[in-house]
Amino acid sequence: MRNFLRALKYSLPYKWRLAGSVGCALVVAALWSLNLSAIYPVLTILNEKDKNLQQWVDGEIDDYQKKLDDSRAKSEHRKAELLAVQQNPDHPDRENVERRLTRQVAEYEADQGEYGKWVYRYKLLKSQVIRHLPADRFATFLWIIAAVVLGVAVKGVFEFLQESLVGSVTNRTLFDLRNRFFRRVIHQDVRQLSGTGTTELMARFTNDAEQLGLGVKILYGRMIAEPLRAVGCLLVACWISWQLTLVFVLLVPLAVVTLAQISKAMRRAARKVLERMSAIYKILREAFDGARAVKAFTREPHERRRFRRATEDYYRKAMRVVYIDAFANPTIELLGVVAVGLALTTGTYLVLTGHTHILGLRMTAEPLRFEALIQLYAFLAAVADPVRKMSSVYTKLQGAQAAANRVFELFDLQPTVGANPDGPRVTGVRKAVEFRKVGFSYRPGAETPTLDGINLVVKAGETVAIVGPNGCGKTTLLGLLPRFYDPDHGAVLIDGINLRTAHLRSLRRRIGIVTQDTQLFDDTVFANIAYGRKGATREQVEEAARKAHAHDFIERELGGGYDTVIGEQGVRLSGGQRQRIALARAVLRDPAVLILDEFTSQIDPTSEAEIHAALKEFVKGRTTFLITHRLHTLEIADRVVVMDAGRIVDVGTHAELIGRCEVYQRLHQSGPFRAAA
Repeated sequence: MRNFLRALKYSLPYKWRLAGSVGCALVVAALWSLNLSAIYPVLTILNEKDKNLQQWVDGEIDDYQKKLDDSRAKSEHRKAELLAVQQNPDHPDRENVERRLTRQVAEYEADQGEYGKWVYRYKLLKSQVIRHLPADRFATFLWIIAAVVLGVAVKGVFEFLQESLVGSVTNRTLFDLRNRFFRRVIHQDVRQLSGTGTTELMARFTNDAEQLGLGVKILYGRMIAEPLRAVGCLLVACWISWQLTLVFVLLVPLAVVTLAQISKAMRRAARKVLERMSAIYKILREAFDGARAVKAFTREPHERRRFRRATEDYYRKAMRVVYIDAFANPTIELLGVVAVGLALTTGTYLVLTGHTHILGLRMTAEPLRFEALIQLYAFLAAVADPVRKMSSVYTKLQGAQAAANRVFELFDLQPTVGANPDGPRVTGVRKAVEFRKVGFSYRPGAETPTLDGINLVVKAGETVAIVGPNGCGKTTLLGLLPRFYDPDHGAVLIDGINLRTAHLRSLRRRIGIVTQDTQLFDDTVFANIAYGRKGATREQVEEAARKAHAHDFIERELGGGYDTVIGEQGVRLSGGQRQRIALARAVLRDPAVLILDEFTSQIDPTSEAEIHAALKEFVKGRTTFLITHRLHTLEIADRVVVMDAGRIVDVGTHAELIGRCEVYQRLHQSGPFRAAA
């Protein structure tokens, strides 16, 4: 429950709205009790055939006043007897008589208090309510019904206000929580995000957050309104007979124990449902993102079966939640009916026999009347209804708790790559970029690390190409520069500054990256290029596009020019067009360090030659790293670094390596170098 309570902290800024909703709920509870109170006068009108309410209340006042006077007279008589006994030291049974008379005086005084209360209540009822009613009995009935209808209408207004305020607090809470959650997750490092997976992240931001929001709404709505209704009815029931009401609540501990057991089962079941929903999201994403592969290999039946298995598993887990929820309602309802039946049976016995005691225990001050019993039954039944609803609410809160645990599980995940706000700032590369004894593994403790003992110094302004077979660690090595992850041991330095201690944002502002898998957004061409520099102008964007040889196709081939929306991941563009836009974005950033990872893999030969010519000018004065499998791309490199199995096996020019490096020779002899690792 701790994580669910943490989520509620985001409601604190809206405490006044929440207080307003509680106030409305109090009014609703009061009106609910008042509306039920109309049963008693209606039954009185029907039962007292020769009296209207004014005559009836006068008769009740007279009866209780007579009982009060009679009790006072008896009490005074017993006090006189007691005084006489106390003044007679020779009385033969003085102690027993004193004890008996004292007990009787106490009983009479207790009766006087009870009778006095009823006299006061009936006089108050007469002065505040009944004296305003007409003398005609049927007219009085109509007035009561009209008052009930008006009360229900007013109650409806306050119910609307309460629901609106609760909805406002819930949605604002969820809004703030989602944004804070996104802020925490987006600052986690690449390895953590990759480990969680996009589909799992989407599930926790959507389905889990909605489940959490539903729990918040239920807590602030029903968990406040329903108990207030129950408490209001209990108070009036206690006013009628607190002893009989106590009989009703005897089964409350049993109901609490039952709910506790149900809640444990519900919490486990709800978490499994959320996990299965995440699995469905994963299958959907894989199937639709990989639609080309699915169709090319005619695997639609396989994907249908995989989706069916996942949804069937979700169905089974969801039905378990349904069964638990369905079991809770009738169980609590049964306990409520048993409690009401127990109280009603006790009350019926008192009405039929005219007794005031059961098993020696006083249940009422006076013999219970039929009208009072029916009124008491109505209030106890009204208490049972909110309690029954609360059972359903309680099980839903367990689902919200499970969702909160999943949300805060990621929320609390601390990034391993520190931002270092007080660290030294990287302003550029003036001397060199150095990889010093770098080791790295995606799985800590793996027998074969991804990078093993990498030593490399790249001078400022130098262009270095990194080549090697698939899986040798080329992309991983360059991923250490922008600190997508930190080395397990060793260090990466720029001008002697260990990047692990450097100010993270200043470092990444100096780096531009273009990869084989272009990352574009469902926005305009202008917005995608301008993503490389905050506040970029139209002229700067167009100049960057010209350097990347993208300006011509943007203006000629795209109907809206730079204002063309390119779709999700640039789906409305060809692969080469996407890569040129990604290159323009990196050019606009004007980086000190440029990383090009198979950046021309989908560009036609003519455009590639043009881009190479532009890059020869653009890389001047910048420290550039190339990952490529194309021989002619090496022409712009000052040196070539050859990697194999996570190690650097040789460094030199193309001519030097072709004569002495076996790995480089194999790559060259195999034709165009294969795709990057």
